[in-house]
Amino acid sequence: MSNLIEQDWEKDLIHTFDLNSDFSIKTVTLFDQTVKVYYLSSLVDLTSTLVTWDQVISATGEDNHSLARDLLPLEFTVDGSYQEVADSLVKGKLIAKDPKSGKALVLDADMWPLNRSISASENENPLQSSIDGFTEKLDTNIGLIRRRISNKELVIESYILGTNSHREIALIYMKNASNPKVVQSVKDRLNRNKHKDVIHVNGLLQVLEQPKYSLVPTYLTSELPGEAVQNLLDGKVVILMDLFPNAYSFPAIVKDLWSFKLDLNYPYLYLLFFRCIRIAGIAFAIIMPGLYVVLNSVNPELLRIQLAISVAKSREGVPYPSFVEVMLMLLLMEMVIEATIRLPKNIGPTITMVGGIILGQAIVQARLVSNLLIIILAATTISNFTMAGYLNTIGIRIFKYVVLVLSSIYGILGLQVAMIWLFIYFAALKTFSVPYLSLSTKGKSPDD
Repeated sequence: MSNLIEQDWEKDLIHTFDLNSDFSIKTVTLFDQTVKVYYLSSLVDLTSTLVTWDQVISATGEDNHSLARDLLPLEFTVDGSYQEVADSLVKGKLIAKDPKSGKALVLDADMWPLNRSISASENENPLQSSIDGFTEKLDTNIGLIRRRISNKELVIESYILGTNSHREIALIYMKNASNPKVVQSVKDRLNRNKHKDVIHVNGLLQVLEQPKYSLVPTYLTSELPGEAVQNLLDGKVVILMDLFPNAYSFPAIVKDLWSFKLDLNYPYLYLLFFRCIRIAGIAFAIIMPGLYVVLNSVNPELLRIQLAISVAKSREGVPYPSFVEVMLMLLLMEMVIEATIRLPKNIGPTITMVGGIILGQAIVQARLVSNLLIIILAATTISNFTMAGYLNTIGIRIFKYVVLVLSSIYGILGLQVAMIWLFIYFAALKTFSVPYLSLSTKGKSPDD
């Protein structure tokens, strides 16, 4: 068939991508043959690709006038399915037209580098550990894990998710450590929901059929390869997503609230000390705001008379009930935390620190809140961030408002009921058949 006659797949391809500014059609010469190629210039580096091909052809010493497919990085030949051609194009492949048959040849091509080099973690602070962090490129992240686990039991499986937008992910687990039920459940859900598009982490959670509303996360996230490796050794299943610099470990258990995996780099006594501090921080973050309201407004008789008088004096002149006072300051502190996260790193901490000090001092002097509440607020905020993992801190930040509301209505009884409800909720929560109150995910499930 003449090279000048357009095939059906060519017409469909041009019609679909013609409005895209990065869709390119070039004519190149290989073995004295004129070959038309189609590619996306935003993904494919054509110059580098042609240089690579010339090097391969020169090394073989072949001198013929055919396309010589065996010398080129040919992935497969498309006989007429336009959908296969389009899918390959958007994945960064180069589509060449066979000058003899007119068929579409899907060839591997050199792509523009889309990922940053391996550098330190941006959002996590590793101590007593290597400082490298995951990048956006999936193969690089897999390599960081492979270098740390030289074990034949390590299994890495690849999946392509999505219909409109394809996303490559890697499922990683240790055959000798992971729970077979968990691994099989994850595989089944990936295969069952592979048609769903995964644009963000919520998309992955939908594919894995995780609960939409959950007080605590059912997974762990980390930028540190060392943390992900330890999760694998502890029996968790790790998922890496292309173009995401994080590892997602399933399932999460209650121990993950206070246990950093990198704590294992410290002597055992130090490890216990750190974890006790975090457990105390969790209790402080949940209980302190509600307890302040209980001792001020509902059940002041729980305090000794001298302390009750001191607490009452600290609120002298404050026009609001203690519940409104605490709620107002907690919401203000939430805004400060969010502003610290969203502002540029070079000015964010300075602005929020200065603003917090000035605002706090002004509020106290205006007698809108008590001095004691400022102390409670500072202790609660610091305690929030002692626990392991940023996602875990968000769940605790939300739950303290539940404790606060119940405490303001029912007093010390409401505080106790809120804590009992929390433990009942934890006891009922399961992820991939693993109870949240398990202390280990290694080996068989506790309910086997």
